[in-house]
Amino acid sequence: MKIGDVVKLIRLPENLPVGTVIVFQMCLGNQFLISGFNEIGWAELDIAPLTGSVGESIWVEPEFLELVPASPL
Repeated sequence: MKIGDVVKLIRLPENLPVGTVIVFQMCLGNQFLISGFNEIGWAELDIAPLTGSVGESIWVEPEFLELVPASPL
């Protein structure tokens, strides 16, 4: 996985804070663009198109993501 790839959130990380669980549940099964990675390898997903909040993102371990194959042109 790399920046610019489209991925799907396929399952929820354990032990999420209560307020974060709701956001992750809303994202589950949806596709997002990877906008970056942090120093420990977690992917930053831009969730603004889903939530309507400009600049909103979540950080998630790649093990909870599935790469979405690029569509042929």
